[in-house]
Amino acid sequence: RKKFTLGMTVFMCLLGLPMITRGGIYVFQLMDFYAASGLSLLWCVFFQTIAICWVFGAKKFYLCIEEMIGYRVSMYWYVCWVFLAPAFMVFIFVFYFVRYSPITMGAYHYPAWGEVLGFAISLSSMLWVPGYAIYYLLSTKGSWSEVLRQGVTPVIKPRMEAVMAEEKARLTYQDVRDVELNIEEDLCDESFVSYDSKKCLGE
Repeated sequence: RKKFTLGMTVFMCLLGLPMITRGGIYVFQLMDFYAASGLSLLWCVFFQTIAICWVFGAKKFYLCIEEMIGYRVSMYWYVCWVFLAPAFMVFIFVFYFVRYSPITMGAYHYPAWGEVLGFAISLSSMLWVPGYAIYYLLSTKGSWSEVLRQGVTPVIKPRMEAVMAEEKARLTYQDVRDVELNIEEDLCDESFVSYDSKKCLGE
């Protein structure tokens, strides 16, 4: 892990060196326009949203959040996760290509190879999503329907430490909707007996 971290740090440093040269602002603008401006990020976030809300299940995700924070959030967020967020991301993605204009830097117009390089930078992170999907379909045994069903079926293997902590909490607390909140309340009762419980919890 240390060697990997060191290697990635050196690699990123070398990638950043061209940006501090005299013409580095043009390289920076190219990276910012095609990589960090949101197209590739929007692509990845869209598929993450689909995976969480439509594959894992928005209802399960909703219940997971309730278990973590101890209460149910507004159904507005459920509607956003399932419908509004994916719809807006698709709209922005399509609008980007409809209103696309070549990259410029002041009065300077980038050459065609610069745009090709920019799209290559974007695709370097975007192609992994459909690329792995195609690899999974081709490498997994079974019919197309079986492979597709298996690929979209979430398989969650909880850590043994988490299972033991939850079982211990079930024996200790009657209400296990939020283990951390219960523990915090217990600690507050022990440490600040003379304080009001709401003040103790920062409410």
